[in-house]
Amino acid sequence: MQQAIKLFRSDLFVYGISLIITLVCFFNFFYNLSNLVTVVLIALLTLLATVLVVRYKQLLLYGLAFIIPLSVPLKITGETKISAPSELICVLLSVFFFIKLLRGKKISLEFLKHPITVFILMDLSWLVITSITSEMPLVSFKRVIIKLIYYISFYYFYYELFRLDPKNIRKVILVHCIGFLVPIIIATIFHSSLGFTTMGSQLSSAPFYNDHTMYGAALVFFIPFLFANSFKKFSSESNHFLFGAILIVFIGASFLSYSRAAWLSIIVSIGIGGLILLKPKTYHVVILFVIIAVSFFGLRTNFSDYFLHNKHVSHNNDVSMHFKSISNINTDASNLERVNRWKCALRMFEDKPWVGFGPGTYQFFYGSYQVRKDMTHISTFQGTKGHAHSEYLNYLSETGWPGCLIFVCFVASVILTAIKLMKRLADVFSRNLVFSVLLGLITFFVHALFNGFIETEKIAMPVFLSVAAIVSIDLKTKENPAEKI
Repeated sequence: MQQAIKLFRSDLFVYGISLIITLVCFFNFFYNLSNLVTVVLIALLTLLATVLVVRYKQLLLYGLAFIIPLSVPLKITGETKISAPSELICVLLSVFFFIKLLRGKKISLEFLKHPITVFILMDLSWLVITSITSEMPLVSFKRVIIKLIYYISFYYFYYELFRLDPKNIRKVILVHCIGFLVPIIIATIFHSSLGFTTMGSQLSSAPFYNDHTMYGAALVFFIPFLFANSFKKFSSESNHFLFGAILIVFIGASFLSYSRAAWLSIIVSIGIGGLILLKPKTYHVVILFVIIAVSFFGLRTNFSDYFLHNKHVSHNNDVSMHFKSISNINTDASNLERVNRWKCALRMFEDKPWVGFGPGTYQFFYGSYQVRKDMTHISTFQGTKGHAHSEYLNYLSETGWPGCLIFVCFVASVILTAIKLMKRLADVFSRNLVFSVLLGLITFFVHALFNGFIETEKIAMPVFLSVAAIVSIDLKTKENPAEKI
């Protein structure tokens, strides 16, 4: 009897029962489970995973980093799918977080007051407000819950892990990249059977990445980090040869992804990185942008002629033509459809400039905002093909200008914090780590102009994990500026 009472009072029992009840309710709410076997299976898996969450949280975080690239869509019921097992682990971590809060867990004030955390909290707050005013509140609140889960799992928990030991940053990212090798190998083998064609690239990344542009975005995100750690001069790690080998694989895979946005994002990231390394004065940067603006204005007729007469199309096996098609807004269906989505987002914003249509609702309303002359052969009259093809415009149409402004401020805060942190860090290894993580984030910020993947764990994880790395180093060095990361 005493052992039973002891078990009942134990943290493991409390967390286990709470997690099981919460998860069954969660999946029933989101996925309308009707299969009793599925519910029981989730409950048993939850009970098993509870041991990891409560007793071996650090191991679970490393496992999550490894497993995310390997997670695949799992049909629950009808057309409803989850990414298993990564989404299950994220839900476990989030429930664990709230249980700890209810049991008196305190979050450090310095973390909550950090500018990046402030913008994240503002983002969540505005998402809740716009969900209340949403055209489809249920859809919007589901989207907010998913975003909250990602923030807790990838931002807060990895921040805690990195604060324990900053060396965990390199280790976690390396573990994630090693896990990524499996989808890369499978995708490459399948792509080779299709002759490495551009059309084949759209199929080869499945089932791990359901879109070749998402696959490309995830690949280029880690290229700066791998490159920086491939040189012994800039890395304290003894396994720089391993980083170099993985780097070669990632570069080859990103090329074969045939994602033009990914290629462009890494080029821009390298350019911005070079600018940061030059350490120009503020007025130098202003003069540079003025020169670019004046040049663009003076040559606007030439640019206009080029865009209007560019006939290069994507999905052509000529790599040069495939890349040049980025600026083809005349005949390339992919680009024209992207412009169509952008215009729809802007028209939606004009109708609801303050609060938008609500988080997650763009896909349900953009169809009625299409104009016949903007539509392509891949458009649908119902408008059932999803995203605004821009993270920024998606925010604008779904949460109004305040939501978009908060997101832009978040992006600016991350970049400025990292740059200031690099100036403050004393040793080359620490600066190198922050610099490489920042360049990876810049690839996402640029890619976000053309696509929107932050609502998937495949992209949300590296983005928020990297932001957590910057915040953890920033706060740690403020305590001890001379400490080596």
